[in-house]
Amino acid sequence: MTTNWTEENLPDLQGKTIIITGANSGTGFAATKFMSAKNAVVVMACRNPEKANMALQNIKKDNPEAKLDFIQLDLSSLASVKQFSEDFKTKYSSLDILINNAGMSQTPDIKTIDDFEMQMGVNHLGHFALTGLLMDRLVNTKDSRVVTMSSMNHEQGIINFDNLFLEGEYHQMKAYEQSKLANLLFSYELSRRLTQAEVSVESIAAHPGFVKSNIMKSNEYTKRSFGFTLMFNIFDALLAMPPSMGCLGIMRAATDRTIKNGQYVGPTKMGGFRGFPELMTSSDKSKNEKDAKRLWEMSEQLTGIKYVF
Repeated sequence: MTTNWTEENLPDLQGKTIIITGANSGTGFAATKFMSAKNAVVVMACRNPEKANMALQNIKKDNPEAKLDFIQLDLSSLASVKQFSEDFKTKYSSLDILINNAGMSQTPDIKTIDDFEMQMGVNHLGHFALTGLLMDRLVNTKDSRVVTMSSMNHEQGIINFDNLFLEGEYHQMKAYEQSKLANLLFSYELSRRLTQAEVSVESIAAHPGFVKSNIMKSNEYTKRSFGFTLMFNIFDALLAMPPSMGCLGIMRAATDRTIKNGQYVGPTKMGGFRGFPELMTSSDKSKNEKDAKRLWEMSEQLTGIKYVF
């Protein structure tokens, strides 16, 4: 009989430096709270300074000893990603865990500052650039890890290599599914390249299950229809786990040494909607090495970031 993995399984993280993107809400906020309670230094990489500082103060209220730092990061801007990596490196000489958690879902057909489709730009290309720019810190830190958040929706995803930004054929859900498949192709390809380079960094993917979070709610980028909102609210009430459960996958992927380079962690109950994080298998599409290499090369060209191991 397996024991359920919870935040109680987190080891002492004293001396560890962790970056969590999207740390001010949802799974990112919950992971920040739990991991700082285990003595880690957590760098909150967030777009909105006001929301980030409010989240930081909320954690400090419960845990005055929490070692938290906010550095602004807008994943929809390559200039911001570069600035974040420079700001981080000025302050920190090591990086134990990078958690690529932030994400956008079902935005209308809008572009990032660099003219990328928003969901592919934020969910994949922004994190691709961030990881590449921080690779020197990761390589120089013993047993470091990159954790990339995907989704069950990757299973419906298709990478449109001939039209990555879905110009003229945009569909908000297809764009989201594509970006989440890209997260897994990236995570697995990174793990292969790290192994080949014989460095001690590990790349592990996770998914959160169905979580009460802000990602599917109306925001400054997208408004939901009344029908969608009604249906979502019903599913949310019946099935959604709190962020304190949804963050367990990324935390297990980040800290559990029984999980190995190139693996995938997430809840498996009710079709992956709920449950404690376990080792699991992703779709055959996500393991297509030819597609992963092609996406990697496109990502390098689009971001201008080359990985150095």
